[in-house]
Amino acid sequence: MPKITSIEPQTWQELEQIVTDILSECGMEAERNVSLDLPRGNVDVDVLAKENVDGIIHQTVCECKNWSTNIPKEVVHAFRTVMQETGANRGYIMPKTGFQGGAIKAAEATNISLVTFLEFQDAYFKKWFKKSIWALENKINGFHTYYEPLGKPGYHQLSNDDERSAYDEVWNKYLFAGLILIHFSPYMQMIGEYPIPALPFDVSELEKQGVVVPEDIKVAEGYRDFFYILERNALAGLQELRAVNPITRGKSSEEIVSED
Repeated sequence: MPKITSIEPQTWQELEQIVTDILSECGMEAERNVSLDLPRGNVDVDVLAKENVDGIIHQTVCECKNWSTNIPKEVVHAFRTVMQETGANRGYIMPKTGFQGGAIKAAEATNISLVTFLEFQDAYFKKWFKKSIWALENKINGFHTYYEPLGKPGYHQLSNDDERSAYDEVWNKYLFAGLILIHFSPYMQMIGEYPIPALPFDVSELEKQGVVVPEDIKVAEGYRDFFYILERNALAGLQELRAVNPITRGKSSEEIVSED
């Protein structure tokens, strides 16, 4: 089962925040600790997410129960009332431990899912992944240019061996990111059912070719954490590569029209 994140929330506050972040990264308008108006008064929900689907607003409500005991049926009954009176489309109850048998029975044939945090991640993984690879692509715009088959941008304009050596050093430093990011290109997903590489990412072939791969890339087990590491390195690499590229060095990112 793929993990969006390998972080294990230790408190209900952490669980609420990570659930909110994941739903936000899925393109939903998500927030914590929301007070909702019901016919018989107000009720506070841990996480509320809204999504506009073809002009229709879909609502998802999450209750994050970091209890040391299994969730009883009374919690599910109360949550069913919240779901009915708010008109929410989907509800999730996430415990730290598990559910009593009565709770499982009470959720049957409803729009409420009783899930672990890992099961919640699995339910939203495909949606989150598609949004996240596009977000990553947009954030590192320009980095891929340096690792395309056409060659290193601006390299042919370097005037001496010292400049070429400096360029090569930076290029090799971030080669791992250029090669790994190819496997997570949103354009690959557009041309067919391209399999999502499993984590931890297998870097054995890269290392056989002499590519140096940072340790945190090799051990990352959650895609959210893995993408953050790739983004951080790609942005740092883009800045350093532009500094040695004669076409872009000395220019701000706003001034750069083309890398080559």
